[in-house]
Amino acid sequence: MKRDIEGMSVREYDVLVIGGGITGAFIAWDASLRGLSVALVDKGDFGAATSAATSKLIHGGLRYLKTLEVGLVRESLQERRIMEIIAPHLVYPLPFVFPAYGWGKRGLPAAISAMVFYDTLSYDRKWINDDDKKIPGHEKYSAEDLLKMEPILDPEDLTGGVVYYDCQMYNSERLTLEPILAAVEYGASVANYVQAEDLIMAGDAVTGARVRDLQSGAQYDIRARVTVNAAGPWADLLLGKIRGRKHHGLIRSKGIHIITKPLHKDRAMILQTKSGRHFFILPWREHSLIGTTDVVYKGDPDNFKVTRKDILDFLDEINATVPAARLREEDVLFQYGGLRPIVEKETSVEVEVYDASRKYELYDHEKDEGIRGFVTAIGGKYTTSRNMARQLVDIICQKICFGPVACLTHTTPLYGGEIGRFASFLDRARKKRPAGLSDDILENLCRNYGSRYLDVIETAKKKHLEKICEEFPDIMAQVVYAIHREMALCLSDVLFRRTGLCTLGNPGEKVIELVADEMGSELKWKRARKNEEIEKVLAVFEPAKE
Repeated sequence: MKRDIEGMSVREYDVLVIGGGITGAFIAWDASLRGLSVALVDKGDFGAATSAATSKLIHGGLRYLKTLEVGLVRESLQERRIMEIIAPHLVYPLPFVFPAYGWGKRGLPAAISAMVFYDTLSYDRKWINDDDKKIPGHEKYSAEDLLKMEPILDPEDLTGGVVYYDCQMYNSERLTLEPILAAVEYGASVANYVQAEDLIMAGDAVTGARVRDLQSGAQYDIRARVTVNAAGPWADLLLGKIRGRKHHGLIRSKGIHIITKPLHKDRAMILQTKSGRHFFILPWREHSLIGTTDVVYKGDPDNFKVTRKDILDFLDEINATVPAARLREEDVLFQYGGLRPIVEKETSVEVEVYDASRKYELYDHEKDEGIRGFVTAIGGKYTTSRNMARQLVDIICQKICFGPVACLTHTTPLYGGEIGRFASFLDRARKKRPAGLSDDILENLCRNYGSRYLDVIETAKKKHLEKICEEFPDIMAQVVYAIHREMALCLSDVLFRRTGLCTLGNPGEKVIELVADEMGSELKWKRARKNEEIEKVLAVFEPAKE
């Protein structure tokens, strides 16, 4: 994957996508598959903002039944199955325990009714060739049996519950990266650390964007027949670049997650607070991943960071709902968060954003405001991003009179997804593994890279096939591969998004230094640059004081 911003500035594309999160990634892939010429830029690393701050789930959104968003739930369940098909190495079923308390809104009759409806809406959940990916229906359990499964549950007023299934991602950051890699394979030009500073206007038409390479400081114009605003929490700020024009606002909802010691066994839990809000406790790499919060954020999105108060408030909510957890601040091994863009007309800052819709909005500014060559995608959720992109690319094809070219992303495997049944693929990989490659290293490579795992191995020298540290299955070959094949430019790109080394928090000074040394050697960093990169990584582990 070559980064060539100057080359991107000397031609006109059919589509310029501003934003390399999951929405922009799927737009670029879909448009490329249909034969459109595509450019994509992001002012940070690909998938480094909202798309990196997920609960690691591909799910139907059970809680949206409470607000009667049946269409959104059905769409999400349909997309869940598609994600299992196109990314079999990264998406897999996970059982969830849903405890019921009393006989009211949190009670057993309400839980069972919701699950019957949920199963009905996911009637096609077994329409998949891989038996391991076929999702069963829910099962009802008594309070006694539920406590045997998950002793940490609060027994007071527990009346029973259900176990149902949704899906978890092995690595959400890589699932965001793969549509971009796939788009490049089909001819797209992409670049990270490129900021769109202004939109280029020609009368009442947007003809591209003036961008700045944040690595070199150089400025370029990238021109396109249609420019797509997929900037997520920054979407309204980009809209403000249209001089003198009104623009759609949005609300930013702050969601945080914490990583702790393992609180439960091998199932996930969905828990409802006494106020009616839900959060998850999820098994994650032999730890517990707990999230998420949902609070209005009114500041500059560039200044967002998880604060100590965010963590303490969330711990209070968790402990009130699951008293046996007894979590303290020192139990938090890592915290991360992001801003979700919520369409303004669906809610207001005066209401609790937890109840706001997660539907997405697609704006054709020619219809709305008479501005040609410009479309915006706002809102939505990770699970429905592929279908959101499909609809937006349909609009683009109409705008440029490209013809009725069908979307192919629902049946085309993602980059690395050409493996068939994952268990069989892993068995084949074990039979031809390089000497000395352990089971955990091999499975990690197969999960992260799918059918491309041999590419990682082939780029490696002998020493690069050894673990970087004993605690994690990641190897130095992944670092080298990330630099030369996946456009990793900064230390954080590798530690947080191309590998799992910082998934559970600070892996230790030695690990960070080893990776920084390898990147410094490959990218010819001076000592000052290497130290600066290390300092930026260490800053991520510390919550803001306020």
